[in-house]
Amino acid sequence: MVERVKTGVPGLDDLIAGGFPKDSTILLSGVAGAGKTIFCLQFIYNGAFVYNEPGVYLTLEEEPERLISYASENFNWNFKELIEKKLVSFVSAEMYSFEKLRDLIESEVAAIKAKRLVIDPSTILGLYFEKTLQVRKSILDLSRLVKRLGCTTLLVSEIEEGSGKISALGVEEFVADGIIILHYIKESGFYTRGLCVRKMRATDHDSGIHPIQITRNGIVVFPKEQIFTGKV
Repeated sequence: MVERVKTGVPGLDDLIAGGFPKDSTILLSGVAGAGKTIFCLQFIYNGAFVYNEPGVYLTLEEEPERLISYASENFNWNFKELIEKKLVSFVSAEMYSFEKLRDLIESEVAAIKAKRLVIDPSTILGLYFEKTLQVRKSILDLSRLVKRLGCTTLLVSEIEEGSGKISALGVEEFVADGIIILHYIKESGFYTRGLCVRKMRATDHDSGIHPIQITRNGIVVFPKEQIFTGKV
């Protein structure tokens, strides 16, 4: 039986047989405003606060302090307390080399015995290599590393509206164990947020687009409802 990691997102576990496969690498894709950052913060916060699973949030584009402030101002998430207890670590990644990124991840995970990891965004890996094959190999190497470290990992990718792409670099989906797409769909003049489980290895999963709601406690998925659209 596959060991599962609770996502910390109400309703999502119902779609994926109880949670992410333990030590898996999940690609989280979506357009701007779809809720990717909220999803990641929720995964890390509830992992530490509810399930006592320490987590590392590795960020390239946002300063850690801004993420922590955003979480406390908009949601019921007190990350400062969890950081003091060494249950959560926010790390700003510098664009030096892939080897240094690996070393940084390894040291930060070891420092708090992390079981959860967020890498935001995946495009950081595209900065180190010119060829697609090299980028794909680097993501595969990283996936093997975090598995060895015992981390269930979210790899975040922003995609352009109407591009038809699943990931920013075009290679992440071939390496990831699972793919979750966050949609921001315009219907009848209104925007609706939705979530689709595109892929999940070793899991009998629902593949429909389900509506989500953002509350003070984060994202809530409605597994029994679906959004009917031509998009996938």
